[in-house]
Amino acid sequence: MPSLSDSARRPGQASCPPSTDRRRQLSRYAPSRRRWTPEPAGRWRAVHGALATLLVHSLFVPAALAHPSGLPRLREHAKTLVATSADWLFWDWHPSIVIGIAVLALLYGLAITRWRRPEDTVEPLRVRFFYGSLVLAWFVLDGPLHHLADELLFAAHMIQHLTLQLVWAPFFLYGLQPWMLGRPMRALRLTRLAYIVTRPIAAFLLYNGTIWIWHLPYLYNLALFEHEWHIVEHLFFMVTAVIYWWPTLGSLPELPKPTFGAQMMYVFANMVAMKALGMIISLQGEVIYTFYLQVPRVFGLTPLGDQQLGGMLMWLPGGLVLWGGLGYVFLQWARRGTPPRGQTGIASIDRRRAAAKEAL
Repeated sequence: MPSLSDSARRPGQASCPPSTDRRRQLSRYAPSRRRWTPEPAGRWRAVHGALATLLVHSLFVPAALAHPSGLPRLREHAKTLVATSADWLFWDWHPSIVIGIAVLALLYGLAITRWRRPEDTVEPLRVRFFYGSLVLAWFVLDGPLHHLADELLFAAHMIQHLTLQLVWAPFFLYGLQPWMLGRPMRALRLTRLAYIVTRPIAAFLLYNGTIWIWHLPYLYNLALFEHEWHIVEHLFFMVTAVIYWWPTLGSLPELPKPTFGAQMMYVFANMVAMKALGMIISLQGEVIYTFYLQVPRVFGLTPLGDQQLGGMLMWLPGGLVLWGGLGYVFLQWARRGTPPRGQTGIASIDRRRAAAKEAL
């Protein structure tokens, strides 16, 4: 059947190939060979618009600008020193949290839709992990857990920190597409620095040193009494936690991961360091974090009992999460590290055997 362009062509006129501009227009409708095609631009505009609305709301609603530093809501309970659920079981909007999450979501959405190159692939599973990490960060850093952690309970504060370090950080790191990290790192000439800090020994010292230093009584109390220092503390925890997980979840060839055996030793060493700190805190016979002596009590916990419970959370449940990290590394080792049939996996032995077979 003749096409419309054939019928419109004059008799005797030779057919000619489409122009370059026309080929470009047609190429837009050609099926993509990429592993994943982003959502239509209109949907992303709607997502970005919703995030922008949320950001403006958090900035201009007066209640959002008043962070509950100094426990002004709890003064009426100061005589009885007992907090009710109305003092912590609610959600509010803190500009520092909303702005950070909204900016990260916008930048990631633009990166996978507008800024990526044709050769850049986008893995859907990583996208889900990244946006899941942002939702988790909002639940952990805002709302009831935030109020319990920042104002009332040491144990709730440890739950918040452990969730950021052991759940949020691996979700966030795995959610980043490899090219999102490699290209800026090379452009800013940070490859050498990134290589140094992501080596197992350096990552171990940065992560555990940050945790131990910020749990010194003076710095810990300072972060609770001064909200600006509390933000700095959380940023230190989040950045060093991402560095900590790099030797097991990193995906850049410029920053190679250690062998699977070294990864298991690395995770186990971090488990020992966390358990040791939790043990020291839980076995104290007096309250070392004096901030909690001045706040109302909740759930019937005394300040000392609360402190011991928080140390036990670092000692036991925190270690269980790292046991999961050990299991993940072992499964990866079993899946990728098993040598083919007839080989040992030791390069020198396999080469000698191959040479002996050729000699025969």
